[in-house]
Amino acid sequence: MPSPIPCTAALAALLAAALLAGCGNLDVPRADNYPATGQKKARAVHHWDVLAADVAARVAEKTAAWPPGEQAIHVTVADGSSFNQGFLKLLRVRLLDRGVALSTVPTGVELEVQTQVVQHRTALRQGVPIATPWTMLGAGIGVWRDWETHYSDRVLLPGVATAIGVGAGLAIDIAQRHTQGAAAGGPTRTEVLVTTILKTPERYLAGSADMYYIERDDAALYQPEPPPPAPTALRTWAVAP
Repeated sequence: MPSPIPCTAALAALLAAALLAGCGNLDVPRADNYPATGQKKARAVHHWDVLAADVAARVAEKTAAWPPGEQAIHVTVADGSSFNQGFLKLLRVRLLDRGVALSTVPTGVELEVQTQVVQHRTALRQGVPIATPWTMLGAGIGVWRDWETHYSDRVLLPGVATAIGVGAGLAIDIAQRHTQGAAAGGPTRTEVLVTTILKTPERYLAGSADMYYIERDDAALYQPEPPPPAPTALRTWAVAP
């Protein structure tokens, strides 16, 4: 019977090679996700109005110390997209509600609205359910570390902190699915960045930036309409005598 030593030596060599190959990547940072956050999805003109009211409040706060009526603001948009045109009207109304003086003609102070649509190439996996961070180790047993990781800012009822059952974990997962899953429309590959810049010809005075998810089919609302096709040149024919 052949000695098992050569096989053992070969196995040890293979393990050593695998360990060395793994050690070669130890100095490469691993890919970590950002902490869980929320991002609104714009799905109605009402959402545009909410954003306009928020921007108007910030502009009013920045200009509160200005002498009344001395620096009238001219509000402009970068292009003629449906969103920009609607947002321009809403923003003017909300600024007037806040007592901000506006001008119908260019002045020394301009509030410019710019919109950028961002469409990610990485496809989202369709049909994959929203992850439920409550991993059940057994009947009636929840993982406490998941609460600390995902819900550390929540307040627990007395006695629940010591024993979280299936019902509590299920309720948390259902609530998360409601806010992040199909009920909220879920995240999309398409986002919109809305920036407002308060400026003079010489300097920037203030600004804001807001990000929203939008449905891919709604991206056209946030982009300028393509220019009309160039007219076809007419050919004239001369009739020889």
